[in-house]
Amino acid sequence: MRGLLPHPGWVLGAAGAALLLTLPLLTASRHSGWRADLRTVTTTSVVVASAGAFLLAARYAARLPAGRYPLRLAVALAGAGSLAGGYLAAAYAYHRLVVPLEVDGALHGLPGRGLVLALVAAAFGVALGALWRRPAVLVALLVLLAVGEPVLRGWAGSGPFSATRSWLFGVGQPHDVPGCVSLAPSECVTWTYRYWPAGLVLAGSVLVALLTAAAVDSRWPAEEPADAGSATDTPAGRAVPGRRRYALAAGLVVAGLVFTPVVLGTGAQQATSYVAEGIGSSAPVGSPAEVPVPEPGRLAVFAVGLVDVDDCHAASTEGSRVELSPVLGTVRYGDGISYRWVGTFRFPAPGRWTVTCGGGVGEYLVAGVPRVGGLIGRLVEAPRPVGWLLGALPGLLVAAHTVVARRRRA
Repeated sequence: MRGLLPHPGWVLGAAGAALLLTLPLLTASRHSGWRADLRTVTTTSVVVASAGAFLLAARYAARLPAGRYPLRLAVALAGAGSLAGGYLAAAYAYHRLVVPLEVDGALHGLPGRGLVLALVAAAFGVALGALWRRPAVLVALLVLLAVGEPVLRGWAGSGPFSATRSWLFGVGQPHDVPGCVSLAPSECVTWTYRYWPAGLVLAGSVLVALLTAAAVDSRWPAEEPADAGSATDTPAGRAVPGRRRYALAAGLVVAGLVFTPVVLGTGAQQATSYVAEGIGSSAPVGSPAEVPVPEPGRLAVFAVGLVDVDDCHAASTEGSRVELSPVLGTVRYGDGISYRWVGTFRFPAPGRWTVTCGGGVGEYLVAGVPRVGGLIGRLVEAPRPVGWLLGALPGLLVAAHTVVARRRRA
């Protein structure tokens, strides 16, 4: 397993970054106001887990000498499968507890098929990695799979490469519902999804690759590659962590401080179950807005459009003053008109309050606080030092690990 994961920290860090940046990347690639659902995010997590399993297995098989092919295959499948299963479980828990997303349709066994796909990707990665030092055989295998794509697509509906998508989502086939007398034709049709043809094509393609790699492995004698020892280095033989590790820690701190507002803001937007867009008391920036507060509670301030709003405060007729608590990250709502959540007032008493906000030329809105579910709902309204700590935490952990490793080595 040390050969498969020579640097577990790098793998866990990359998996964590992929998990946290999935929603921001999906949101940035969609139209304004797009709402994520659990099925879309689960599909993306399956793609990430399968790609990671493939890369780890291919690297592992390419760096080890020839021979003991079944053992290498078993190690790669066990390790990559465990990591892929853990990633899919973590992604599901994250998008149900931390950033709860709406469920737009059942998953229909998508996580299970995703885990199988990750195992298939790991097996394919082992085959390609074992053939890495035999480029002629590797090219011939890829050409064979490419030629089989149009041939098998005409027979089974999908080829070696397109079978991945068909295996995940299936091929829908409509069937009439017996005895249905509804006036709406769509209510008299049910859909079934066939997965087994694509599964057979996918399994057959990977089996061909595995058998090819096994034949090559048994034909040529074992050779120790020049860099094989780097995959099994013991901790005692490694260099003492130094300036590069501290530079990495500093870079992680900077990256964390930059991306934490993006992750928190996108997560809060996607986890919002209700927001009253355009309903409330509005006023031009720099002008006061009269806000009736029937009972002690909270109200939110939104910047309408792209205007910058800051320095907000509220004053009551009795002379009390309340400052705005800014939210962490950039949380935007709306499709045609953008409403950016600036912060939240916590009013201690009912009455009429006068809210005043400064900033650029534009308009601001005082309305009800968005309902944000999950842990992200608490984090987005936490004090700013909490956001700074979350952003700097990965870099601080790397720096602390470097200090401990240097002391042990000394």
